[in-house]
Amino acid sequence: MSHKPFTPTTTLLNTASPYASTNDTSLFLNIGYSASPVSCKVHPMVVFSVLDHYVRREENQPRVIGALLGLNYDGVIEIKNSFPIPHHDIDENHEVVAIDKDFHKNMLELHQRANPSEIIVGWYATGSDVNESSVLIHDFFWREMQLTNQHYPPVHLLVPTELKDQEEMTIRAYVSSPLNLSQASEKPLGVYFQPLQFEFVTFEAERFAVDQLIKHKSEEESQTWELPSDLATLESSIRRLLKLITDVSNYVDNVVAGTTPGDTQIGRHLMETLALILKVDSNTFEKLFNSNLQDLLMTSYLSNITRTQLILSERLLSSNPILLSSINNQPTKENI
Repeated sequence: MSHKPFTPTTTLLNTASPYASTNDTSLFLNIGYSASPVSCKVHPMVVFSVLDHYVRREENQPRVIGALLGLNYDGVIEIKNSFPIPHHDIDENHEVVAIDKDFHKNMLELHQRANPSEIIVGWYATGSDVNESSVLIHDFFWREMQLTNQHYPPVHLLVPTELKDQEEMTIRAYVSSPLNLSQASEKPLGVYFQPLQFEFVTFEAERFAVDQLIKHKSEEESQTWELPSDLATLESSIRRLLKLITDVSNYVDNVVAGTTPGDTQIGRHLMETLALILKVDSNTFEKLFNSNLQDLLMTSYLSNITRTQLILSERLLSSNPILLSSINNQPTKENI
């Protein structure tokens, strides 16, 4: 396997001497972070970016890595963006890895100009397993996160790229923990990656885009399609909501009838959802709805009148140059 020549900006990570650094914030020294993330939320665009990075990888490169950016809500990590980082595995045993540290720094600065609130929360890699080099890369990102005074270890997102027929993509998230024989050990024997609970969350625009991709996945690549109107989108959302309500109602009926075993977790979710709905009778709800609708129509009516008046005034002035010149030449208080 051929490798690119190393530049002064390349950082070498070696598993043969993990304790060579004297930095006390190293992941291997079991110092620096006080708690682990509780869970993480991943936006679908992050996964699309990772897969796009893998498709555009260099020839004979088995995997790609990159940084994950997002927000930290007291241990709940929300991963919103990512960017790729060039790297090279020096040997086949994954004992030496080269990472372009300056490229990572420059990309982070450019990204934070557009999204100043987002910070480094971890890193991603393609594949299905965690190997020796993953520990080194994990430690590299932990050091980078220490520069922003973060006290949570980085999240490692593993995205598989080899899928078989009828197989779903199993994306996993990990967080690292030092492996010690006793609490008095100064240096841990190693690091183990434990699974981290995560879920997919979407903005409204992301959900709409993903729904459209799924809807038109069977069409030809060269075929173009128009975006639905606001009314069509509202109708589609209402139909989907009605379908979900019908499915939940059928599930509850089957549980009550004894044909389907009950699930306590689903029951709690249903109770929490129903508790959010205000108990309002139909007549009161109709009055509130009509009142808000009248206010909305009045606002729309007034805005249309104002816009029409402005258009008429502009056309009158443009069709009467004498009136326009007289307005422009009207003396002001200073001239008087």
